[in-house]
Amino acid sequence: MLDPVQLISKEAELLKQHFRKSQQNLVRERAQTILTFNQGFSAHQISKLLLRNEKTVREWIKGYHKTGISSLFPNYQGDNAAKLTESQKQSLRKILSQKPSDYGIPSSFWDVSTLKSYIKAEFGVEYASAESYRLIFKLHNFSFHLPGTFDRHRDEAKIIRRIKEIRQEIKPLLKDPAWKVFVSDECRIVWEAVIRRLWLPKGQKSVIEVERKREAQSFIGFLNLKTGEELLYPLAWQKQDTIIPVLEELVTKYSDKRICVIWDNARFHKGKKIKKKLSTTLKPIHLINLPAYAPDTNPQEHVWKYGKDKISNVQCESLAEVVAKFQTITMGRNYSYRF
Repeated sequence: MLDPVQLISKEAELLKQHFRKSQQNLVRERAQTILTFNQGFSAHQISKLLLRNEKTVREWIKGYHKTGISSLFPNYQGDNAAKLTESQKQSLRKILSQKPSDYGIPSSFWDVSTLKSYIKAEFGVEYASAESYRLIFKLHNFSFHLPGTFDRHRDEAKIIRRIKEIRQEIKPLLKDPAWKVFVSDECRIVWEAVIRRLWLPKGQKSVIEVERKREAQSFIGFLNLKTGEELLYPLAWQKQDTIIPVLEELVTKYSDKRICVIWDNARFHKGKKIKKKLSTTLKPIHLINLPAYAPDTNPQEHVWKYGKDKISNVQCESLAEVVAKFQTITMGRNYSYRF
């Protein structure tokens, strides 16, 4: 009688990944065996499904009871297949809270390669699949992130100092009902359609004609730092001549208020045309420029990410449909982002 396999959700997820992605058929079969056994199938039923000897299936299940995930890999026998002991796991928890460089590994952050190097050197344990190391990260509350982009011109000290100055400048404005305070930024969304036409001339091979249709729409957004409300305006192009009418519309909308707009250092944000208008139709507006090379400091960027993520997997028949969905999504809620 085989003991049941009790899988936690992360173990089941890892087994599914091995079943779907492993290049070794044997690993896939072993992963499938444990998953189906966990679902209530008997060893006999699994052997019929996999066209394997029932004794082999039973050995795989017993092996999983003994060594867990490492039992999936045929090259691991004896001591190599051993899981980390409880004391080693506790030690690893402390180690992962610090930098690899603190332990003689030339890296400023942990990844699969550095973790593998450390575990092999310190504990003599090595797993065949990178997925096993990813499970260790997950069990220690690590999450996967793509590396952030870094501009070589970026000066962190200047950015911190400038953000502090801006916060001091807008602090009284945020409390003053006579002022509206916005962060602002432009973005561009793209719609692309692939149109295929199939031609079938008699007696000849089929020819597929492909036409790619690509259209885009620019926007400028204003996030109200007091209320979290988002205002969105379409732009024909991102330049002074198209942004000035939007700013004038903003002045009209809040005709009894002063308006503070915090935006980035784009050249057209500091152009002569806008500067000239600040003494006439845009007189109620006070502009503040964010530090250079620091788009991540602008809360409006988070609004763009939210909207783009929401429409990323939505199938649309036209650019107009994409634009309508994007506007509805981004303006359909308030945001708690603060500067």
